[in-house]
Amino acid sequence: MNVVKKLAFDYSIDVAGPILEHCDRLDAKTLIQNIRTRGQSHLLAISKRKSISTDVTDELVTRGNGEVLRSVTANDGARFSNFGFLHAIRRSTDDSILAESLGVRKDIPRAMFQQLIAKASADVKCKLTQERPDLFGQVQSSVLAVAGALQSKFGPASENYFNAKRSVTARHQLGELSENLVFEYARAHKIEEATVGLSLLCSLPVSAVERALANTEMTLVLAKANDFKWEPAMVLLFLRARDHRIMASDLDDMKAQFSKLNVKTSQEILTFFQSRRQAASARLDQWRLPELHSI
Repeated sequence: MNVVKKLAFDYSIDVAGPILEHCDRLDAKTLIQNIRTRGQSHLLAISKRKSISTDVTDELVTRGNGEVLRSVTANDGARFSNFGFLHAIRRSTDDSILAESLGVRKDIPRAMFQQLIAKASADVKCKLTQERPDLFGQVQSSVLAVAGALQSKFGPASENYFNAKRSVTARHQLGELSENLVFEYARAHKIEEATVGLSLLCSLPVSAVERALANTEMTLVLAKANDFKWEPAMVLLFLRARDHRIMASDLDDMKAQFSKLNVKTSQEILTFFQSRRQAASARLDQWRLPELHSI
């Protein structure tokens, strides 16, 4: 084993490459040490292994150059953690090949796929529409739910929402709408006020936020996009939960998921939803009856 390790750490890639790529006896600790102490050619060899653990993948996406990153994302034997996916997505902004490789991975979670397409170019989105109709269809449905209905354009018509919108909008115009105010509304179970407040902070229709609050992932994304602390985000989760109750184990998972979310990435997802809403609104305007314009 000492001979194997010595060969793996040889500075000549002609010597180390075959060992790093093919030798099953190298454990994760040894591979990570190699990644941290050797050059990009060594990292590229490791990225081609038939099986790569999440710890090793995390090191590759953190320290590897573009070629290494494209190689490991194209490797079906590489396992990715949420950190690995997020870091790779962040680095894929100007790399369409990397973005496509990430998008076609069968193990990419839907939430990560949402973040990927929020950053991707139009060409990459078009290709992923064809290559991943399963995930893209889910995301598209979510976006259309946010932006594609008449209710999303004009908001709920109930008297409670009308009164809530009037009072919360007034406070917003006075500069009083903030994370703390939304927190107070949610903690007091003032669902309409909390929903309207969040819609104003996010520049989304009330009905869009109402749908988002029914989805754990979207609730966390909207909260993170506004740089909320965990406590306000948690209260928003309780607000829409059945009987306002969440199991402790589920809440711990939600907290861990919230802590892993990135503010900038969440804001990019929000911007994506806002742009879709504007596009949907434009389409609605084309089909509205003339007399509706006088409302």
